Amino acid sequence: MGPSLLARSALVVGACAALSRVLGFARDVLLAAVLGAGPAADAFVVAFRLPGLFRRVLGEGALNGGLVPVENRLRREEGDERARRFAGEALAGVGLAMLGVVALAELAAPLLVLALAAGYADDPTRFGLAVDYTRLMLPLVGASMLTATAGALLNARGRVLAAALAPVAVNLVLVAVLLALRASDAAPERLGLWLAAATTLAGIVHLAALAAAIRTMPDRPLWSRPRWSPELRRALAIGAPGLLTMAAGQLAIVVATQIASRTDAAVARLYYADRLYQLPLGFVAAGAGVVLLPEMVRLWASGGGAAVAGAVNRSLAWTLLLVLPAAVALATLAQPIVSVLFERGEFGREDAVATAQALAALAPGLPLAAVVRVLAQPFLARESVRAPLAAALAGVAATAAAATALAPAWDVAGIAAGVTVGAAVHAALLAAAAWSAGWLRPDRATASRVLRMAACSVLMGAAVAAAAAGAAPALSPDGGSMGRVAALLALCAGGAALYGALALASGAASLRDLRGES
Repeated sequence: MGPSLLARSALVVGACAALSRVLGFARDVLLAAVLGAGPAADAFVVAFRLPGLFRRVLGEGALNGGLVPVENRLRREEGDERARRFAGEALAGVGLAMLGVVALAELAAPLLVLALAAGYADDPTRFGLAVDYTRLMLPLVGASMLTATAGALLNARGRVLAAALAPVAVNLVLVAVLLALRASDAAPERLGLWLAAATTLAGIVHLAALAAAIRTMPDRPLWSRPRWSPELRRALAIGAPGLLTMAAGQLAIVVATQIASRTDAAVARLYYADRLYQLPLGFVAAGAGVVLLPEMVRLWASGGGAAVAGAVNRSLAWTLLLVLPAAVALATLAQPIVSVLFERGEFGREDAVATAQALAALAPGLPLAAVVRVLAQPFLARESVRAPLAAALAGVAATAAAATALAPAWDVAGIAAGVTVGAAVHAALLAAAAWSAGWLRPDRATASRVLRMAACSVLMGAAVAAAAAGAAPALSPDGGSMGRVAALLALCAGGAALYGALALASGAASLRDLRGES
């Protein structure tokens, strides 16, 4: 896969991820309207945190780090039939293991809730609801592991589109259910039960879509009984630490949720801020985990370290071209974005202000989290997980320390700032490891482009801030629902157009980048 195909494949996967995230975002807008930020919303967010973590991280290609290198090596060294047999062993083994894991987790649901939100121990209402919702959503964990395994096998064969499109079906199901629930006059607590059941149903839809894609493959897996083969052991030995590495950002949010659980409504507010933060991150994260990793595996087999460093440079430039302006826009427009999108129904003004403050505190961590996704790939492709795992764990520990220290003074914004501190520690340690290994060698041209991207982003942010101040009446809750949405869309579109013009004029980007030919 050459640079042009790599960029185009990343754009395709990123576009599918973006579509899924947009639908997921529509889901969260409806969730805020249906459940608000009260006890039912707090309970639902905690219950969804574990299956949501699995689905999000695995959907961004975290399991690829174990399966793709081993599957490719078997194909090269022992032929297609052995690779297909390994694929069947992986699917059967994961399926059997997940049945046991989900059964045990159902029994331990109260302990899981306390592990995620110890603050609920003194609140019988939130604790009881969270346990009920968790039990309804736990089957999604097993479905997510199976879909991730199937997706990794599709990606290993270059069939990235089918794996990338399947999550769209999940959010379509949830949006449809939420639209139906919004018309109901049932209590939020009961609506949460229906939504938890629909979440698991959506996971089954996702699994069915990938199963259909695999059945159409001419080189589909050869089904077999579960077997603890040396190859499967090797894949899991690489994949488990790789999964923790790629899940570091989500684990940081889990830690932040644990700290937020001690304050009423803080869990839901942090969740809504994180969903906005994840929208641009998902675009590049999916491209890195799904497209870049197989390319790194190929480069190690053919070109070696210099070729890998070149691919890292290209990927970092493409990633920062997208996330730097997104981070500035989220920080600049945090208040109008949250107010326009969430401030309705059960979600009031106080919730909007606190959520916007949390979003502004998360925004600086966006480029750092995106860089981590790129820099982890050469380690995973090399089947070397010690350095990225250590960096990830250090980032999570830094999040816990910083969020705990900042929460008393800044409430949920302080907890969000702790997540950003953790992302900075993670990125710094991983960059140092990549530099030491020789895989991070930004040339002068790349460094110059990144500086110009940053300058263009700051100029765009200043212009958007001025425009938002002028459009304050149209953006206020008194401006009318459609008028507020139109004003926000105009600000976002205008900012994107201005950034694009500045980037092209300054040389930070080129038309080749926009066509996926970088």
